[in-house]
Order: sequence, then structure tokens, then C-alpha cells
Amino acid sequence: MTGRPRLLLPALLLLALVSLLLSLTSGTVSTGWHDLLALYRGAADPVMTQVILELRWPRTAAAFTTGALLATAGALMQVLLRNPLADPYVLGVSG
Repeated sequence: MTGRPRLLLPALLLLALVSLLLSLTSGTVSTGWHDLLALYRGAADPVMTQVILELRWPRTAAAFTTGALLATAGALMQVLLRNPLADPYVLGVSG
């Protein structure tokens, strides 16, 4: 059982990175992994650069930041109340 926690965090980090990259490639304009690689190398099409950097990256960053802040708020609530099942309904802040 000691090997499982060591593998859990890297697996979750890899999953987060893959979901971040998937978020950058999904949308109404068809982009793929090759467009992200071209953007990284600096040889991307100007339209794809604009779509990824001005539309998709802010959306992705906002989603990841919101998720991280919600997770932090939940963890803090559980620590402050000393209850692993604490949720916003316990303090009445859900409404």
C-alpha cells in the first residue's frame, strides 16, 4: 500500500496537464496537437495563434484557477470545522 500514494500525485498531475492541453485544442475552430506544437515553436499560423492565445488560453486558465480556488475553499472548510464531510450547507453559506 505504500506505493499507491507515490503514484497518485504524479498521475493526477499528468491528468491535469492532459486536460489542460485538451482544453486548448477543443472548440469551434478545428485545432490539433500539431497547432499547439507549432505555437510552442513559434511557427504557428497567425489565426491559430490568436485563437489559442486570446480565446482558449484565458478560458482554460480561468477554469483551472476557479477549480483550484474551490478545492482550497473546501479543504479550508473541512480543516476549520474539523469535519471531513463539511460542506457549504453546514455553515449556511451555500445560498
